[in-house]
Amino acid sequence: MDLRATGAGWRMLAAALLGTTMLAAPGAVQAAGTDQKVVVAVSPLGADSNLYWTTTGAFIFPSMQTLVGNDPVTGKYDNSQLAESWEHNADFTSWTFKLHPDARFNGDWGPVTSADVVHSFDLHIGEDAKLSGISQFREISITVVDDHTVRFDLPAPEPDFLFSHAGRGSLVIYSKAQFEAEGLEGYETAPAGSGPFQYEGREVGQSLTFSTIADHWTGAAPEYDSIEFRWVSEPSTRFAMLSAGEAHLVDLPRDLQDDAAEMGHKIIGSSEGAMQTTMLFTGQFMNPEPEEDRDARSYAWADQRVREAVNRALDRDAILEVLYGEGVRALPVYTMDPRFPGYEQTLEDRFDEAYGYDPEKAQTLLAEAGYPNAFDDPTIPLVVTSLAGNPEFAQMAELVQAYLDVAGIQTEMREQDWATGNTAIRGLTADFVTPMRNAPVRPSALGVQIFFTEHSSPHLDLGDPQINAWGGELISASDPQARDELLGQMFTRIFDTYAHIPMAAVPASVVANSELVEGWTFPGATSSGLSHFDLIDLK
Repeated sequence: MDLRATGAGWRMLAAALLGTTMLAAPGAVQAAGTDQKVVVAVSPLGADSNLYWTTTGAFIFPSMQTLVGNDPVTGKYDNSQLAESWEHNADFTSWTFKLHPDARFNGDWGPVTSADVVHSFDLHIGEDAKLSGISQFREISITVVDDHTVRFDLPAPEPDFLFSHAGRGSLVIYSKAQFEAEGLEGYETAPAGSGPFQYEGREVGQSLTFSTIADHWTGAAPEYDSIEFRWVSEPSTRFAMLSAGEAHLVDLPRDLQDDAAEMGHKIIGSSEGAMQTTMLFTGQFMNPEPEEDRDARSYAWADQRVREAVNRALDRDAILEVLYGEGVRALPVYTMDPRFPGYEQTLEDRFDEAYGYDPEKAQTLLAEAGYPNAFDDPTIPLVVTSLAGNPEFAQMAELVQAYLDVAGIQTEMREQDWATGNTAIRGLTADFVTPMRNAPVRPSALGVQIFFTEHSSPHLDLGDPQINAWGGELISASDPQARDELLGQMFTRIFDTYAHIPMAAVPASVVANSELVEGWTFPGATSSGLSHFDLIDLK
């Protein structure tokens, strides 16, 4: 069965919505309004809130800033955000940040000081915080050194601490003065950011709008007057908006990107690899001693032979070509990346042998496991969802289902929005297999703890005692060689036990209306992959 043509269904739906517009040349696109508003249409975010700490990190909010920036070309850490400089002690347990002396909050809320950093930190570690990895922040102490210097003291070495303060960080800086004057209601109504954009308003579930600020303290100078983000679920509708001139930039599945390119529109990719994708088995299914009221071993995927069969049943080359286009290779282990310590080349070398498309092997494994009769519930629910920056997630689940059905693996398609899935995962009630992204690509030592162990995001814990033991050792290890060896052991066990369904490492990409947009440089350093909105270059 050849599933490479699966994208045809998306194109047919887009054609029906677009009518003759789909046949129009780019020259037929109407020019932008005289107020120079840029419109960006993306999949809905996982949360619709002005309070960053109550989201899971899926956050587009260009008026707010973190401590550490990312270079738009290389993605390397830079001082383009609130911290002018930083330093750490010898064992990476103490980090000191010095703020830009000219940094100010928008409006009349005054300069950004160390007091604002401490205030924001306290908000982010509160009981309502949902950010990945925030549990580790709760063990950190923060000290004001002076008005523009703040120090974080950590309970264990953290060589990758800057990641927590950059594009996909765990801390966004809010105004303490605004909180004292208006409380959380002030943030919910109009948070005072320090970035080169001014918050103008939100229509819940619909859009988010910002105006640009002239002569901003960062020197950023967007060449337009305002930017509006519209949350649009259907890829075909976003495609229609692009072609009708109703949006400057949209995120689209890769098959619709091809159609847009044929019409003359421009595909703009991040300057660096932006994300890894996978499908995760939920539940602590590798826990030999689960809680009495939640025995995850009843899941079909608690049997390693079933997990291997699921992976063997998939023609990843075909799936990835549909989702991401030609040239995207499969990822051996989710969160493992050659840019960071812990990379095991042997796992990439073994990938085709251990995970390659082999439907006959899959059926043999299922028979050995007694599937389906030996299982109380042999059905594997697959989540159909979408998320800003990953419009392909729904299609990913559909393709996986098609291959699993051929192999004789019973599935159920479960349509739910991203927020609903996250609520189930965080409430430890998830009983499904879901698409997941690592965006931007975290340092491996951080990523493996978040997605596979009990030490950072316990709701994603595999429940495997060995992986958790190595994760505990990793927390206290400061020696680079020891950390590298621990990570290699963790990745090897994840690989050998078929503990997930790895997919690919891909850049973030958007489609630009070629009549309206000249270009855009962004490194793919945020959860959505999108950032540096001030660098959108209009025609």
